[in-house]
Amino acid sequence: MIRTIGLAAAMTAVVLVSPAAAESWARFTRSDTTIYLVDLDMLAPVDGVATTRLARVPTRGEPTNLSHETEEVMVRCSDGQSRSGATVTYGADGAETDRYSEDTPWEATPSGGIYGALKSFACDEMRPQGDAFPTIQAFIAGGRSQ
Repeated sequence: MIRTIGLAAAMTAVVLVSPAAAESWARFTRSDTTIYLVDLDMLAPVDGVATTRLARVPTRGEPTNLSHETEEVMVRCSDGQSRSGATVTYGADGAETDRYSEDTPWEATPSGGIYGALKSFACDEMRPQGDAFPTIQAFIAGGRSQ
């Protein structure tokens, strides 16, 4: 009994101290209302498919307002097609408020725009210019202007 409890406690400790997935967010474009970031650590294709993460952050807001949205976009480099995956919205306190999956079919990725940029980052090894931030919250706290 003591060994079982000790083993369970050791396994719990291992789970609790294991590192979180690395993030490195960089701004790559903006509109009047939205800043677009990409997670640079999610751009390497695995078996020909890159599962990228895109963030949409309002251009205006207090540093304490952590509202934003993330979207998974899968990009298949062999034929230039992409599709949307899960989208997660976060409220002003940074807590998740909604999560949904579009599960869209594979479609040709437009050569320009947001999704075209993601394809270039994932498949052509292009990278946005400027500073990278360890979290979206750090980008917001940094003034949203990088």
